Amino acid sequence: MLHQFCSSASRPEPDPQNPLPPHRVGRIDIHCHLIPGVDDGCKTPEQTCECIRQLQRVGYTGSICTPHIWPDLFPDNDMPRIRQWTAQLQKHLDHVGLDYQLWPGGELRLFDGVIDWLEENEPPTLAGSRFVLLDFWESQWSRWIDDAFDWLIERDYQPILAHPERLGLDDLPRHLDSLQSRGVRLQGNFRCLTGEEGPQAEKWIRQFLAEGRYQLLAMDAHRPDTLASRIAGLEVARQCYDADDIDRKTIDLPRQVILGIDG
Repeated sequence: MLHQFCSSASRPEPDPQNPLPPHRVGRIDIHCHLIPGVDDGCKTPEQTCECIRQLQRVGYTGSICTPHIWPDLFPDNDMPRIRQWTAQLQKHLDHVGLDYQLWPGGELRLFDGVIDWLEENEPPTLAGSRFVLLDFWESQWSRWIDDAFDWLIERDYQPILAHPERLGLDDLPRHLDSLQSRGVRLQGNFRCLTGEEGPQAEKWIRQFLAEGRYQLLAMDAHRPDTLASRIAGLEVARQCYDADDIDRKTIDLPRQVILGIDG
């Protein structure tokens, strides 16, 4: 039962027949790995379609495709190719009758030397906006991390740090305070609310939700067999926190802020 994940046992149980209330527009997932065969996400178009059917059942109507952009591991992943792959995948969805909208984007891994890479390559913006989704995995907060964020900000890009709750840094809130004071936005991952990303990630995401740090929340969908726990995290978030606020971060803000669609 979902209430076991909540801090208060007085929260109401979700209705299994209608876990999410109707809304005039659907949810938009700003972080996913649905393009088949390009990173550690979906491997086949069939897996992609199964993920989308699961997402549709909980109110999603579109996703921004954000393959990993990491030259050492995925050297072919850049924005020109991602735009092409996204368009091809959209045609496939249309062909099989899945009413679901895709937009191109990327998840850029920060690394020592990423500024040199950015100066030679197109920053991977989300859906043609000025927003750039970033992640990194370091044991300590190095100076080049701040330099990369500042490089983007100085050029009028809007950085979004993906799943900061997964960073294993003891002084994480202090660094996030610094980033947010410079305008960096944060995106949380629903799966972290279920404990399946470990107790530290669950601790941080609950703290950051309570503090109102996140501007956006996402599935970070990879494959069909991992999506159920992410969907469970969405239900936990709506049950244990302000459901209207969770809806804003998955419905209104992705449309208004990233996609530039009003309402």
